[in-house]
Amino acid sequence: VSSNDVVIFIEGSKSQVNLVINNIDRWFTRKTTLLQARVHTLDEALTIQSKANLAVISVPGRYATKEARKALDKGLNIFLFSDNVSVEEELSLKKYADQKGLLVMGPDCGTAIIAGASIGFANSIRRGKIGVVGVTGTGLQEFTSLIHQAGLGISHAIGTGSRDLSDEIGGLSAFKALELLEGDPKTELIVLISKPPG
Repeated sequence: VSSNDVVIFIEGSKSQVNLVINNIDRWFTRKTTLLQARVHTLDEALTIQSKANLAVISVPGRYATKEARKALDKGLNIFLFSDNVSVEEELSLKKYADQKGLLVMGPDCGTAIIAGASIGFANSIRRGKIGVVGVTGTGLQEFTSLIHQAGLGISHAIGTGSRDLSDEIGGLSAFKALELLEGDPKTELIVLISKPPG
């Protein structure tokens, strides 16, 4: 086994295991028709999706702040997957977003579910009335999966990035996410998932 291999563990009935074994190659190589156009700039993307309100940014950390500011200037909320962004840059971005009434999820944000759309490493979860703010991506994934397994659903699951509750950042994204969930008519219960703050 090397770093280029995928290891799959299957547990289930004989028919379930056979179904997976017989279809695994097809599932991994299937083509999707969702992507209609390739874009190379934010402006090109906004030409195609003029009503977009969220930018997903995944670039090397040294470029992340510049790209996030461009998106904030266009009125877009940010899902910032990029890591290696300094605390000072994170604070600057989040303050700038707050002035514009926008949300920055991240940096180093790997999971979110917005109106049923899974972003990053999020699972496909049933829609429902529970809104979640998560400072820890794995905690957010685990909680939303448990909610789904219990037969309930998620309105939105908003990741903040792992440093958001630090003394330096002060929970700027967590507070904004809570505010957004409080104003959402489809959210009836709000859960905050955290690590030890400060």
